Amino acid sequence: MSGGIANLTIEEQLQQICSKVLDEIRIFYELLTNQELNVNPLQVYSKISSVKDDVEVTKYKLGEYIIRVREAIQDGDLYLEILNNLERSAQNIDAAGYRYSVILSRGNKMDDVTYRLLVVMAEKLMATITQLSESIRLLSVNPNKSLESSKAVVRMEEDVDELYRSFELKLYEKSGNDLVYIMLAKDVADRLEDSEDLLKVSSDTVTYLALERS
Repeated sequence: MSGGIANLTIEEQLQQICSKVLDEIRIFYELLTNQELNVNPLQVYSKISSVKDDVEVTKYKLGEYIIRVREAIQDGDLYLEILNNLERSAQNIDAAGYRYSVILSRGNKMDDVTYRLLVVMAEKLMATITQLSESIRLLSVNPNKSLESSKAVVRMEEDVDELYRSFELKLYEKSGNDLVYIMLAKDVADRLEDSEDLLKVSSDTVTYLALERS
């Protein structure tokens, strides 16, 4: 198999995995923003978990393919890095979804400020994975445009860092003495922030690939 065909195949599969991660974030966002949830939050979380499991299976299959065609391509290690980061992002979102469902099950309610910060973090995460997918798509179409999408990811990662710092500060100011709630809420934000960092690292890797092809 030629390297060009293998690259296209890998990049198309990476885009599909990005789409799965985006679906996972959207379900988490629904859990987060649906104020009149009429089902057990853990039932909604099970949908998040199902998508995460699908990402892990797809990641394993694509990783196996990359190893198989490694001699025909130059950038197998970079593709594997993106793939591993996508899987870890999916696992983080799964963990955030579980912890938020536990918060809801306990009857805890976030104050308006921390809640809004968390909502915006989730929105930024959806925008980031969309941009990352686009930057991967453009690698073989227009590497210079791919670089532009990667730069957008960097800007969003900076925004999420700022949101995370504000969330952490407001959480400790407004949450009283419920240490279990504080630990759960902080871990939700931690997982979202870590996912954003992983996606930014993946975007940096796409930047290297785009620069090679520019």
